[in-house]
Amino acid sequence: MANKDTTDTKQLLLNISMELFQEKDFDDVSVDEICKKAGVTKGSFYHHFDSKYDIPIQQYRAIQNEFYKDYEQNADLPLVQRFERAIMWYADYCTKDTVNIITNYHKVMMNYTKNTMLRKIEIETKVFGEILNIGIEQKIFRDDINIHFYGEMIARFISSLLLDWAIFKGNINIKRELAYLYRTSIIILLDT
Repeated sequence: MANKDTTDTKQLLLNISMELFQEKDFDDVSVDEICKKAGVTKGSFYHHFDSKYDIPIQQYRAIQNEFYKDYEQNADLPLVQRFERAIMWYADYCTKDTVNIITNYHKVMMNYTKNTMLRKIEIETKVFGEILNIGIEQKIFRDDINIHFYGEMIARFISSLLLDWAIFKGNINIKRELAYLYRTSIIILLDT
């Protein structure tokens, strides 16, 4: 029972933070304000988060987990469709309601002096590396491609595109850009 309450409190804090970050700039929201609106103590807040800066990181990790969950759920798709679905996933995710999550994540990653973490793209790199490996094994993709290089390149392109999308407050046609990435990648990778 206490475990469920802990999970509920953390989710409440994440939801309240997201609301406040929509209303105000990330830098203008305080831990006190989050706690007051959530009706919890600062001790409860710090039980779940190291600081306010931890929230966007955890929100972004939740996005990556959803990406990976979708990838696993589409395991029965033909490989080329699964590859396209993995690349295009962020086109469905990136909406006016999610732009602040991406924006705040990048703000934290660039500006928080106590942040020793590097930009995390392991989940995306793992997914694309796995797709490339299967594609080579099934003789769909060329066998001379460097799986690590192309997997990371695709993941970095997506990460950079998300940064641009956040900088321009969602005013980039992310679907078009991801479709371009897919078409260019598939031309390079196909064993024809």
